[in-house]
Amino acid sequence: MNIHDTINSLKQKNLVLKDFHFNEFFFGISLFFLPISIKVNSWCLIIFFIYNLYNRIKEKSLFCLKFFLFPIIIFIIQLVSFFLSTNHIEASKKLLLFMVFPLLSFFFPKRDVRIEKVFRYLMFGVIIVLVYAFLRSTYDIVFLNERFDYGRGPEILLKYTPHHAYLSLFIIVSIVVLMYQIGKNQISFTNIYIIPFLFISLFLLPSRTALLIAFIIIPLCSFSFFKDRYKYKHIVLFLALLFVLSVVGLSVDFTRDKLLYAYYELRNIPTTEKPFYGISTRQKIWETGLNLVHKTPFFGYGIGDIGEVLNMEYVKRGYDDITDLNAHNQYLQNILQYGLLFSSIIVWIIFEVIRKLISHKDWFLVWIWIITILFFGTESMLNRQWGAVYFAILLILSCYKINLKIIKRFLNSKFE
Repeated sequence: MNIHDTINSLKQKNLVLKDFHFNEFFFGISLFFLPISIKVNSWCLIIFFIYNLYNRIKEKSLFCLKFFLFPIIIFIIQLVSFFLSTNHIEASKKLLLFMVFPLLSFFFPKRDVRIEKVFRYLMFGVIIVLVYAFLRSTYDIVFLNERFDYGRGPEILLKYTPHHAYLSLFIIVSIVVLMYQIGKNQISFTNIYIIPFLFISLFLLPSRTALLIAFIIIPLCSFSFFKDRYKYKHIVLFLALLFVLSVVGLSVDFTRDKLLYAYYELRNIPTTEKPFYGISTRQKIWETGLNLVHKTPFFGYGIGDIGEVLNMEYVKRGYDDITDLNAHNQYLQNILQYGLLFSSIIVWIIFEVIRKLISHKDWFLVWIWIITILFFGTESMLNRQWGAVYFAILLILSCYKINLKIIKRFLNSKFE
């Protein structure tokens, strides 16, 4: 090999190294800004798309899009629902939200993307949001004389955070990321001290679903990720610490009462007051939604019309207190918007991805998916940019991981 070949080889390796860091960085930075600033998050996604589209055209590798068909199919379903809607102004907003799925499908990897490192960026964004929210709410209470009593603490805190359901999801994912990287010896053990801060924050957000998921998932993940590196007694000590933190968290009257009233509703225990939107509220919403599905089961009502249709049905049933609320269940929301056929395709995509990840023994992504689909059970997570971007990135990276060997062979043949 002469000197010119050596220089060209080094240039190519340097270009590949830059591309590797760029893709990993921009996936991560998009997740980092997701809880912090929707506007900055949008610009990150646009820059990411332009860069990867340029690479695909330059390397004539549009053929690689076949590895990311699942997100493209989801966007096509949203597009069909757009044309089936009569309120195209509202439908266009929902369609624009889902543009992230085809945009990220132009993802052009030349080297492995460390997915757990990508999601670690989300953890940093969550920590910044929580610290800022705690400091700002404390300032409001101390210097602006904000009233701080029953229920007002979480309310003041949530003025400076994303919607509590999305932030709770991001917190639990961040905890799982930390446990995975510590268990795999990818980061220092001292990072485990971040987990108590994130865990106790869940008790200050009014999400009963998040607490229930955390109580189930975190112990299971701790055994899954720590068992190969730490002794059983160390895992038990870690869980004991979380138990103590749970007791402290439940000492907050507002948080404890939300869980208690949910229990009362589940057991049909009569109470003199109903201070929270809870099980009965969701029961009204889901009954209304299922009734609408029964009327139009196959094609749905369209992404632009479903909000108005739900409101009309709420009023018709005398549920004036829940007008303007979505289906509060992503699976039901999909059926109402797309109909049973298209909704079944989305559910099939999700479970096909999980099945393939299990066959690849990628337990980190499997746990992230389990957390996500559990949240889908009580929230319409894809109705806002926080959920749509998070879900799109999770789906794209899962497709990438599933097809990693094939993508590598294809790209190696391109660069030989």
